[in-house]
Amino acid sequence: MKKILFLLLLIYSNVQAAGPKDPALFSSAKPWAYWWWPGSAVSEKGITHNLEAFSKAGFGGLHIIPIYGAKGYEKQFLNYLSPEWNAKLAFVLREAKRLHLGIDLTLGTGWPYGGPQIGVSEAAKSYKIQTISLSEGENMPSISPSLDKFPNSQLVSITSYQGNHFQEDLWPIFQQGKLANWKAKSSNTVIYLFYQTLTQQKVKRAAPGGEGWVMDHFSQEAWDAYKQPFAAVLKKSHAPLRAIYTDSYEVYGANFSPRLFDEFKRINGYDLRHYLPALAEAKAEGEFQNQVWADYHRTLADMLLNQFTKPWSKWIKNQGFLSRDQAHGSPGNLMDLYASVDIPETEFFGSKPYTIPGYRIDPDYDSVRFGIPDLRNIKLASSAADIMGKKLVSCETATWLGNHFKVSLAQVKPIIDEVFVGGVNHVFYHGATYSPPEVAWPGWLFYASTNFNPQSHFWGALPELNKYIETCQSMLQKYPTDSDLLLYFPMEDIWHQRNTPGKTHALDLHANSRDWMIQTPFGKWSNALQNRGFQVDYVSDYLLTTLQVVAPKKWKAPSGNIYKMLLIPPSTHLSLETMELLANWVKQGMPVYFLEHIPSVASTWNYSDEQKERWNKARESFLLRVLSDPADVLTRHVVSKETMAEQGLSFIRKRTENGFAYFVTNLSNQFAEGNISLAKFSASIEILNPLTLEVKKIKLPKSKLLPLALAPGESRIIRVANTFKGGEIPALIEKSEVAIKPMGKIQVDFVHGAPTLPPSQQMDDLNYWTKESSTHQFSGSAKYTFDFALNADELKSAKVLHFDQVRDWVKVKLNGKDLGIVWSIPFQLKIPAGILKEENHIELEVTNVSANRIRQLDKEGGKWKNFYEINFVDIRYNPFDASNWPITDSGLQGKLYLSNR
Repeated sequence: MKKILFLLLLIYSNVQAAGPKDPALFSSAKPWAYWWWPGSAVSEKGITHNLEAFSKAGFGGLHIIPIYGAKGYEKQFLNYLSPEWNAKLAFVLREAKRLHLGIDLTLGTGWPYGGPQIGVSEAAKSYKIQTISLSEGENMPSISPSLDKFPNSQLVSITSYQGNHFQEDLWPIFQQGKLANWKAKSSNTVIYLFYQTLTQQKVKRAAPGGEGWVMDHFSQEAWDAYKQPFAAVLKKSHAPLRAIYTDSYEVYGANFSPRLFDEFKRINGYDLRHYLPALAEAKAEGEFQNQVWADYHRTLADMLLNQFTKPWSKWIKNQGFLSRDQAHGSPGNLMDLYASVDIPETEFFGSKPYTIPGYRIDPDYDSVRFGIPDLRNIKLASSAADIMGKKLVSCETATWLGNHFKVSLAQVKPIIDEVFVGGVNHVFYHGATYSPPEVAWPGWLFYASTNFNPQSHFWGALPELNKYIETCQSMLQKYPTDSDLLLYFPMEDIWHQRNTPGKTHALDLHANSRDWMIQTPFGKWSNALQNRGFQVDYVSDYLLTTLQVVAPKKWKAPSGNIYKMLLIPPSTHLSLETMELLANWVKQGMPVYFLEHIPSVASTWNYSDEQKERWNKARESFLLRVLSDPADVLTRHVVSKETMAEQGLSFIRKRTENGFAYFVTNLSNQFAEGNISLAKFSASIEILNPLTLEVKKIKLPKSKLLPLALAPGESRIIRVANTFKGGEIPALIEKSEVAIKPMGKIQVDFVHGAPTLPPSQQMDDLNYWTKESSTHQFSGSAKYTFDFALNADELKSAKVLHFDQVRDWVKVKLNGKDLGIVWSIPFQLKIPAGILKEENHIELEVTNVSANRIRQLDKEGGKWKNFYEINFVDIRYNPFDASNWPITDSGLQGKLYLSNR
């Protein structure tokens, strides 16, 4: 226990409190990254090379995931958990400690959990149902104990029905060997043969030594068998090993476990084997079958939570580590799964078409197939954390943001800002592949973008993004989220719908979420409330039971958060337990309201008459609590509304020791500047630009309106300031611009890159260097150099340098002074006083993405895609081939100008 408490204190302490003489063991405020180990072919030299690079670039930690290897390096492969592999893990921990990096570890290789320790009895399972129709008096034909086409299948139940009505359990007769003597008792007898089969799924992307069956995630016995090989290596491990991880649930086709019938009866009060006709249908027909299906889904959810996730989390804690879990994709209530672990982790997968001017998306990303990332999905994890008091909410970030070799940091920052708004405070880049220093570019790569390792084209600018994230996350981790409105997550309605041949409800965060989140009444109301400026936490049936009623008519969560109102979105099905809990709160005068209508159907058909009466009685108490629009009631109960949301700004509000703090970002083209108001008001305000670290302390005027200039793509941290002397903040001054006109030709020289440096160019105006065909295979940096003049009036208002198009980041040197890097939208940089003169010399060193270089390498037939398993694919999961790509624009284009602000 002392080890656990010590580790938790290290993790959750303010990283800025550690000084140079007493540095923190590692930082959770800095970004972390998935660190894939191809073939586990790691060496001490390579580990040190990689970790030193990550530390220098501003990473806080890495998450080790062994995967399939690179061809030609088989002699370097290390079998998972072999003495040699364990020695490399121990070396990683020593080096990480030296470099103040944290380490997380997947408990296995690839995903999902599985491997050589999983035998047939512990492997993931599904079911198959066969039927035999018999006439009255007809003998039972020979019954096969297994299915020929399904290896390791096993007959587990035989039942007879008259049509769809259960008649008899024939399993005891079958076990006694007397089934051949049994005769059908009616003319429409149907025999249901229920077989347990294996899904046949093996571990995806497995590393050497980690291959094998995927584990049955509905069975604690399977988990107990799976965990055995890890106890010894974890016992020998030490800080900075922090957390053990399980990836998103991708156990395809698993819908059965040997204990399912018993668990079903315990949870739902009846025997599922008596209602197999419903389960045998390709799709549920009618309300009764939907309710049987819902009971089945509820049972799977309970088994996943109580047979795997909770025992997994408890075991990890007993080993002295934290549990970090991606619950999404599971056939369970995601909120309850997230709530049961130490670090709930969500995911931002794919490309999103922000309306930020100049923001680019990859046109090859298939949003119909893969979906568009959505804030509402992210909030399932952060809401569970807000209610239960989890200090960290992590996010797999930038997965398939764009195709390989094409993503720029200007595309990354808006998604970082959005996950912050969604309640995430612990970013994990997806990801960084271990690559030996001796392997030529592009090195070893993971099949899914985005690449954040030292071979990445944006590596030179990445420390700037890392510093930005550290600044934001230091605040976001320090303070709890200040939500005061709860929105019920109607899991029962999901379980009663979409009962299709898949037999499970896999709640993934991709295209599937359109059906269970985005296009549902819950999703629409969640979006409406967010857009109106209400900061909402979602709440599940279980999480409702954790709330404590406190005066005056509010709820207190286990985290200490206080909530002022609970809204129930349009829901049809609700359990008796939740109905009576809500009815009791209504009786107490608590602010519980139903949007559009109240529930009309119990969550299961198997309630007794007495239970049905109680359900209906509870429902009657809701009749006067129905709202078509909650606006007036929200105002009456003083639920905080941030009107900046209606102006197009996105935010998250935090509760601090002296008031509040906001993270505000502009992810659209609706707002540029204007007055905003804050629901949590203070006369003294501090505004921090987390990108530049510029701080302004101001006093608000009597109007309480805060004049704010926030261009699309920018963000600010706004918080209560310590006492200071100062007047009211002045209104925004009118913006003035001065165009920069080169005196003579613009010189373009290529300074470093590959495969070779193209010849220099001269330009009259700023243009992409790729207009010259000699540059079409080049990836690297080129320096645009020219002189320009300003008159005395222009000098007075020349404070900020603005770029039009930057492909993809630029170092600015003005009159011999290095001013920094411009890498995010808006492409601008503040110029310190005294730098500009009447005659000026500017050097703009631009670095492009590596798309053109990989295009040329593929045109030449370069042998770099040499990995096992999936090898290397593009953003549409086709074999990767860049040889026919169009040339990617590189350099600078458009106007360059100065402004007064």
